[in-house]
Amino acid sequence: MALRSPIRRRRDGTYTVDLGPAERELLVAMCDQLRDLLVGGDPALVRLFPTPYGDDAERNEGYAALVVPELTERRLAALETVRSTAQATQLTADELAAWMRSVNDVRLVLGTVLDVEESGLPDGASEEDRERYATYEYLGMVLELIVRAMAK
Repeated sequence: MALRSPIRRRRDGTYTVDLGPAERELLVAMCDQLRDLLVGGDPALVRLFPTPYGDDAERNEGYAALVVPELTERRLAALETVRSTAQATQLTADELAAWMRSVNDVRLVLGTVLDVEESGLPDGASEEDRERYATYEYLGMVLELIVRAMAK
């Protein structure tokens, strides 16, 4: 018997989201934490705003001045969409796309904070980091479910 995905496309083009309360709370908490980092300009955001010009500090600063504010606003808007639709059982394509972008952004930041490598966490990770890594992995699964649903 095949299991039904908790995130699936409906015939009308919307998406059903069957996540439990704890999962929804986790998504909101992670999005809130990312929002706080974005507002504060935290260094953990480096993977969200990579420098396009290598070691050319002047060109990178110019790029950041032009692009980062707009990218930050877009990310904040997507995070707000997740927050405002976190309890919904049906999402539009645009809302689910906001979920996808936000979950991906949270994973990028968590991966940076944890210094995640292809093989996982570095040796000697603390219990707190192992818990964060479990969240990172869970969000990876949610991201995959979203991508699969949107691809259908």
